[in-house]
Amino acid sequence: MLSRWLPILAVLWVCFVVSARADTITIVADPWCPYNCEPESDTPGFMVEIARRVFAEVGIEVRYETVPWVRALQATETGEYNGAIGASKVEAPGFVFPAIEQGRMRNGFWVARETGWHFQGIESLTDIFLASLAGYSYGPQVEEYLTDPANASRVTQLYGPTPLQNGLNMLQRGRIDALLEDEYVFRYEVKQRNEVDLFRLAGRVELDPQFSDVYIAFSPALASSERYARLLGEGMARLRANGELDEILAHYGVSDWRD
Repeated sequence: MLSRWLPILAVLWVCFVVSARADTITIVADPWCPYNCEPESDTPGFMVEIARRVFAEVGIEVRYETVPWVRALQATETGEYNGAIGASKVEAPGFVFPAIEQGRMRNGFWVARETGWHFQGIESLTDIFLASLAGYSYGPQVEEYLTDPANASRVTQLYGPTPLQNGLNMLQRGRIDALLEDEYVFRYEVKQRNEVDLFRLAGRVELDPQFSDVYIAFSPALASSERYARLLGEGMARLRANGELDEILAHYGVSDWRD
């Protein structure tokens, strides 16, 4: 008698497994705290917390992993992962984006406190050795400078799983004069390292929203991405309206960029 039920049970098991997989999405990025931090910590990053709160409302579990940024974009594009955390529309063309951004960058040039240099336009960059994080979007003028072969001897691109930490170490050792990084990210990192007094902001990069607004960008290779992007955009609007967004951001010392 049991043998009659085995095929049915097998089908039910397959349906259960498929359903379980459908209820889990995986989002990735390199550590970029406070946007996304340590996966297993109580403070995984405000963009991760936003995603988890929104998707939990519809029974979807969010798995968050850290991988190097260039790989995060490439593997999400092919569908290995569902989404890349902290992508702008310029650096992830063709991806599926929510209607509302989950963060906003404010890039700046950071130097050792005793350094006298100040950013005074692109021309002033020729006076220094500069480092930036590979694969990130900094706006057309800065990116043109970074990628110009004529500037190769003065520009260092930072790769790997911990590019910011590597850049800070280079800055402290005098191997570079300035590090180009988001203001929230830089301030958060040096606070964790108890090195706030060692550095200063030497100027900001003014960006158009297409460069500064950052999202959890979903894979163009997965049919489910349209639904996930819609759910996240609608959920983001709810969190902002009911005050939950402010509650999440407060954990990281960040205020709502739209206020």
